[in-house]
Amino acid sequence: MNNKNRNGMLDLVRGLSATAVMAGHLRGFVFEDIGGSNTMVGPLGKFFYFATSLGHAAVMVFFVLSGYFVGGGVCKALRAGRFSWQSYATVRLVRLWMALLPALVLTLACDLVGRHFLPDAYAGSLVSVFHSGPISGEDGFTAGSFFGNLFFLQKICVPCFGSNGPLWSLSNEFWYYVLFPLGACGLANMIGPHRKVAQMLCLLVVFAFIGWLLPRLLVLFGLIWMMGVGVWWVSTRPALLRIASHPLYCAITGVIFLGFLVLSKRHLPFVGSFGVGAAFALWVCSFLEACPGAFLRWTGTALSEISYTLYVVHFPVQFLIAATFFKGHKFAFGFTGILWFVGIFLICLGVSVLMWFIFERRTDSVRQWVLRFFQKQEGKGKLSAQIT
Repeated sequence: MNNKNRNGMLDLVRGLSATAVMAGHLRGFVFEDIGGSNTMVGPLGKFFYFATSLGHAAVMVFFVLSGYFVGGGVCKALRAGRFSWQSYATVRLVRLWMALLPALVLTLACDLVGRHFLPDAYAGSLVSVFHSGPISGEDGFTAGSFFGNLFFLQKICVPCFGSNGPLWSLSNEFWYYVLFPLGACGLANMIGPHRKVAQMLCLLVVFAFIGWLLPRLLVLFGLIWMMGVGVWWVSTRPALLRIASHPLYCAITGVIFLGFLVLSKRHLPFVGSFGVGAAFALWVCSFLEACPGAFLRWTGTALSEISYTLYVVHFPVQFLIAATFFKGHKFAFGFTGILWFVGIFLICLGVSVLMWFIFERRTDSVRQWVLRFFQKQEGKGKLSAQIT
């Protein structure tokens, strides 16, 4: 991907968020919960447990960043009068499928091996130990679930495919990609200089109908995604950017964000989702014009590049390893558990890098090929019309 005009701090946040999700799931497989033999965990261990308990908060951060990049891109295109549904759909679907389809195939392979050698584990016997993984009585390992996940219907019409539970958030993302431009285009036709009432009504009716069909929680989480659009709006206001770029603003909003992260551990769903999302949206405004050093910029770019692949492939790999070698046993926080944690972490990272290199790395070239294909078809259609 071209590094020109990339924001190194936002790349770093996105990469660290994906890493936090993976680390949180891995900690649940490797280490016992605090309590029992882990009662005497020291300050370093408590920090580790806190840092690896932020997976849900990291997904909320993803939603905000997605709203900023994708929603902001829609707003920018509408403002310039160059929004195209065909181009937008092509860009978004190629981006999603280039990592998702290989991840579904990898999940299929991991689960076939696991179901053959560890049928009980993949039937839900370990969910009470690991607090995640395949659930007893919920068979998402079907062709219908595979294709339902491929078309972003998980947790709407089908379960998440196989053992890959984290795929739930991709359904949210996809439908926000659909709903936001419908609403934005409808409003643009309402308030623009060339009002198109029929088109406006059609778009808003489709927007309302899809929103009515979708699960209420999915739609509600869309408000967090919209906070990212608000961040984009701030980025277009020089006066607000100057305020957000001040070190004092960064410090205050950073403390607020950290406070909401701590509060989210008290099992308060609203705080853990909307509070964290709103606090992050306020804090991330201070990064919009940040210029990190070379090392942070390189690290952020590297982690950001693989973040999507890392998110969609890590869980079935982790579950297969944990079910094979641990068989329901978990370690007290200590040297042996740390070795297992680091080892599996590096395996998942290596698998993700390999999958990214083979598939997601080619997203831009595939996208350009698809766009050129559609342009050629349009050209043939115009030529045919002229001849007839």
